[in-house]
Amino acid sequence: MSKKPTIAEILAKPDWLEVRFDRASVKEEQRTVEVAFSSEIPVLRWYGKEILSHARGAVNMDRLKSGRANLLINHDPGDWVGVIEESRVDDEKVGRAVVRFGNSPRANEVFRDVKDGILASISVGYSRDEMKLTKQGKDQEDEYTVTRWTPFEVSLVTVPADHTVGVGRAVEQPHQPAATAAHRKDDIMKTEAELAVEAEAAKKLKEKEEQERAEREAREKLHTRSVVELEQARKRTIENLCKMNKLDDRYRDMWIGQGVSLEAVSDDILKILEERGKSNPQPASRLGLTRIETQRFSLARAIVACRDGDWKNAPFELECSREIAKKLGRMMEPTNFFVPFEVMERPVEAKRDLTVATAGAGGFLVSTDNIGFIEMLRNRSVAFRMGARRLSGLQGSVTVPRQSAGATAVWLANEASTITESQQTFVQMALAPKNVGAYTEISRQLLLQSSPAAEGIVTDDLAQVVATAADLGVLNGSGAGGQPTGIIGTAGIGGVTGTALAAAGIIDFMTDVAASNVTPARPGYVTTPAVAALLMVRPELPTTGTTRMWTGNLWDGAMFSLPAMSSNQMPTADMLFGDWNEVVVGEWGVLEVEVNPYANFQAGIIGVRAIYSMDVGVRRPFAFSLATTIT
Repeated sequence: MSKKPTIAEILAKPDWLEVRFDRASVKEEQRTVEVAFSSEIPVLRWYGKEILSHARGAVNMDRLKSGRANLLINHDPGDWVGVIEESRVDDEKVGRAVVRFGNSPRANEVFRDVKDGILASISVGYSRDEMKLTKQGKDQEDEYTVTRWTPFEVSLVTVPADHTVGVGRAVEQPHQPAATAAHRKDDIMKTEAELAVEAEAAKKLKEKEEQERAEREAREKLHTRSVVELEQARKRTIENLCKMNKLDDRYRDMWIGQGVSLEAVSDDILKILEERGKSNPQPASRLGLTRIETQRFSLARAIVACRDGDWKNAPFELECSREIAKKLGRMMEPTNFFVPFEVMERPVEAKRDLTVATAGAGGFLVSTDNIGFIEMLRNRSVAFRMGARRLSGLQGSVTVPRQSAGATAVWLANEASTITESQQTFVQMALAPKNVGAYTEISRQLLLQSSPAAEGIVTDDLAQVVATAADLGVLNGSGAGGQPTGIIGTAGIGGVTGTALAAAGIIDFMTDVAASNVTPARPGYVTTPAVAALLMVRPELPTTGTTRMWTGNLWDGAMFSLPAMSSNQMPTADMLFGDWNEVVVGEWGVLEVEVNPYANFQAGIIGVRAIYSMDVGVRRPFAFSLATTIT
């Protein structure tokens, strides 16, 4: 007779309930759908029949009504497509919610499937707060009533419900607690066959020596304690990660309750931070300026005011700089100022003046639209163009775990064999602001023009020199002297020989990465222009081949159908291959400008130093391979 679970054991596990919604509830113009996510119909669970009470005060709607509850896909916190606008329990004792879809491409795609009836199943995740045993069955399942419960998320699910159990559960997803026989065994529900096997094993064990039995029991006790300690460590790690990355408690509850591995949590956190930066970057330098205020800010005027120590002609720029300094907890120096994030994002129009060249030549007037400082910085970076991921709008340090070693599988010789304990090993990829500075010189006359052209040239110069330094940090940062640790300097990357590099050597890069069980999402090669030129004239097949190893131009080419780029940022005679999607670049978005009015006093040249905050992390170093001294 298997032991029945206690109510405390049942309350410790969150659960999921799936229903289908009527297509008539879809309102296309408002992009909303009304769904019924719960009722009082009994549902078969792993411990017996369950009834969710819908009496007054039984359903805690605080999370759904907070305005922060999202509509997810398959309970994936990194895949959200809308928000929960309304939630209630109606007179029929049914939990209902109105969800509104967002305007992202992903949300539009899912909304179309909902309208067409392709997606019609809703699954709600909830935690049990209080419950009681209301009917104790002899030959049938016990019946429990959950008298207080909290729905914490609503998801559209792609796999239909198991309709053989009444209203039904969602068919188990990879991160959801399964209700299979194996899991029921883990939850102390054993079959007669399993009990018979255990009895036979116990009979055999009695024949063994007392000393051997004592040693075995000691090993089992140590193993049980290790498993408990591992689970406690997993929970503590998830709680700390959520606190450090300022994630809502619902993520913590879901990951802990579903038993999600730290590797999966790492992937989810990175997706959340990446999406957060795309949809709502809020660095310390974002002041909430209007479009008119953003265009009003003049970088050139601020430089002149800083040079002269007189801000009477730039009061707006001074006010913005002071507000950013206050948010950063910094003091403004006489020779520096801070640039609002909105200004760094704005488009800058650059115009060339009408000029006259040599005799007989005419003038020209050209108007072009430049993108802002931020995008100019990114577009000039080889690493970003190869596929490095950006976490924008960061405010504090970021910590994401990554698995550095896996557990070891053990074959069991017989029913008495035991599994040797092995543990997954995790390390943390921590991102903290590293300040990259760059210096350029601008003429006094250019700054006095006060035209869009002057503003564009100043922005372009600063972005170019900062981008060069930032790209070097991603590829080959030393990790010392304030630099981030770049890909080449990251411990654990692979390596291949570069001597007499030919087609087999290029393939060795891919083989080296594949040997670490990596399937690259954004694979590609980066090397120096000199090595690219060498490979452009070297055939794939040395004796008969006419196709060259490097195809395309010197800067943006391809090798074996994979992207290949060259950059002087790479060390001499080096080549790097890997999955660039594994590179994470954190951006804190604070541009600090410092002015030297005496860079060249006689010529009226002003020196300008720009400082930008960023950091680099490589999630899986073994996804990269490096060749040096290529010949």
